[in-house]
Amino acid sequence: MKRFVTLLLATVLVMAFALPALAAEKTTVTFALWDENQKPVFDEIIAKFQEENPGIAVEVQLTPWSQYWTKLDAAMGAEKAADVFWMNTYLPKYVAAKVLEPLDAYIEKDALDMDAYVAVVRDAYKIDGTTYALPKGMDTVQVFFNKAIFDKYGVEQPKDGWTWDDMVALAKQLKEKAADGEYPIVMELDPQPSYFNFIPQDGGFIISEDRSKAGFDQEGTVNSYKKVLTLMDDGVMPDYKVLSDTKGTDLFLSQKAAILFMGSWKAMLLDEASFAKDIGLIPMPKMDASNISVLGGLGFAMNANAQDKEAAWKLIKYLAGEESNKMQAEGKIDMPALISAQQYYAPNFKNLDASVFFKVAETGYFFPTSQKVAEWLPVVMDVSSQILSGSMSPEDGCKMIQEQMQPILDSEQ
Repeated sequence: MKRFVTLLLATVLVMAFALPALAAEKTTVTFALWDENQKPVFDEIIAKFQEENPGIAVEVQLTPWSQYWTKLDAAMGAEKAADVFWMNTYLPKYVAAKVLEPLDAYIEKDALDMDAYVAVVRDAYKIDGTTYALPKGMDTVQVFFNKAIFDKYGVEQPKDGWTWDDMVALAKQLKEKAADGEYPIVMELDPQPSYFNFIPQDGGFIISEDRSKAGFDQEGTVNSYKKVLTLMDDGVMPDYKVLSDTKGTDLFLSQKAAILFMGSWKAMLLDEASFAKDIGLIPMPKMDASNISVLGGLGFAMNANAQDKEAAWKLIKYLAGEESNKMQAEGKIDMPALISAQQYYAPNFKNLDASVFFKVAETGYFFPTSQKVAEWLPVVMDVSSQILSGSMSPEDGCKMIQEQMQPILDSEQ
């Protein structure tokens, strides 16, 4: 009997010491992102998540943009990629490789309301009806204008519902009165703030909805480049060399330009300008077809090989949820795709009317993509630069893009 009691006491003591150790055990979820400017806010978000989920530890992995995708591809191949990671327009590539976890079962289990997100961004992370990421944030493209310059020269300010022809007419009035070195219109000639908007606005397209056809053989696509070149030829916009040497945003900030085509990612910078109280915001002018503009935005995706998928899902749901979005908005690092959290973003601006960003988002379309976007996008950008620099005609340039891009799309099928 004495031996039994001794063994029993020993067992109880072992269990007493073992239980705290078991209770202290955590599952670790790795989370990869690429923006060092956003990391401090995400460190705070992760700390809050861990407080609310004491059984989960999160390891944040920061990799610079220049190395992010190379590292992700290598880690995926070695089955050592992060459990949760930022995803963007490259989504189709990773879906095709079957390395992303479909999220619909998790969404359905937790009755997550996907209508709570801006539809364009939400749908960008669906392929063939399956959701592969929850939306993070978004960025929009619109027109900023310097009211003081318009008033100085007695030219009417842009108004909602304006057209491309209206803009050209206002620009020509400004040109007649402006001093040397002043420009009515400036833009940055990268895809998102310029020609990826103009192409669909003029009735063309970059890539078809089913991602099978390039649209650079479309008349509207060619015409959209011609319209930008006409702005340069008419002297209402600087030529390609000037816009290559000096960013359009810098010309606008130095009050050398009246109208700036630019994305919301520069809005905080513009809101701090010395003349910010004179900066107006308006959706893009309508070309022949529309004034639709391109949206960007990130999502939170799960590795199909995540060790603890339930824990990874809890993190994703939190990162895409109200509390996280509020912290991102108040931290000025992103414009929420979660509609209920957008109220926390606009108050960050002292001068600009941030409501225009959300108005533009209502009719926007997501940055065009496909499985091999990393192969055809550089072709589009390189040849577009040749077109806009005047070294190649719009007709010849668009033909060259079509001839190089279409075989890449065909190889995806």
